[in-house]
Amino acid sequence: MADIGVPPCFVDVREPSEAPNNQPPAVLIHGWASGSAYWEPLASKLVERGQTVWILDLPGYHAGQELPQDFEWTLETAAASVGATIGRMTSGPVHLVGHSMGGSVALTLAAARPDLVATLTLVGMVPAPPNAGFRNLIREQLEQGHFDAGFVGKCMRAWYGDLPAEDEEKLRKGFDLPFRVLAPSALAAMTGVGPSIPGRVLAPLLVIAGVGDRVRSIDQMTDFAAAAPGRQLKAVENAGHSVHWEQPEACAVTLMEFWKTSRPLPA
Repeated sequence: MADIGVPPCFVDVREPSEAPNNQPPAVLIHGWASGSAYWEPLASKLVERGQTVWILDLPGYHAGQELPQDFEWTLETAAASVGATIGRMTSGPVHLVGHSMGGSVALTLAAARPDLVATLTLVGMVPAPPNAGFRNLIREQLEQGHFDAGFVGKCMRAWYGDLPAEDEEKLRKGFDLPFRVLAPSALAAMTGVGPSIPGRVLAPLLVIAGVGDRVRSIDQMTDFAAAAPGRQLKAVENAGHSVHWEQPEACAVTLMEFWKTSRPLPA
């Protein structure tokens, strides 16, 4: 995976105030039309447990970042940007955690650069075809050249359910990003990873699934986890697609245990 000339990811580094544990940094990668805000509850829980956390903004997703005119937003270029950013910050592997489209970016990176990845966690995501209705809705929005309020509302309800007004205002800000960032990253999210990508991942892999997920069904996530050795599934009750936002304590406990007990898979 070439990373020459890819724009960097913005990184919000969170360090524990007391003695850190001995784990590599946890790198949190957001989904489509999202950002660092929805990682806050989980990041706080992890830092409380002595874990260093890096919250990444993918290319174009950090406020004020201007992408080069010739930059093409794909899962591969986003993964190259994440890989280059990690390589500049540490010489060792990290714990990758990707939500939704961020899981596709993390999978792509883990397949291409196994040297950078100690473990891989997919949150609310497995490589499976998206809901046909949602796919058609996305295409309609792309054809009209903007994402209208009705579409944004449908996404927010599917991703979060009912939210207090203050949280909804904060979490929907991802839709304020430029269309030239949201449109190609929407296509990347909708297309997903190639069929060979999951089988090339060497790192231990965990899927954290909200039982009530309306974007990726619990059956899809169960089937993916059972399809190969080295994959685990944690199903979290009273949560949907944004399980890390809805149940951060359960996710933090699950992640810390996974990182503590994981060992590299045989070559």
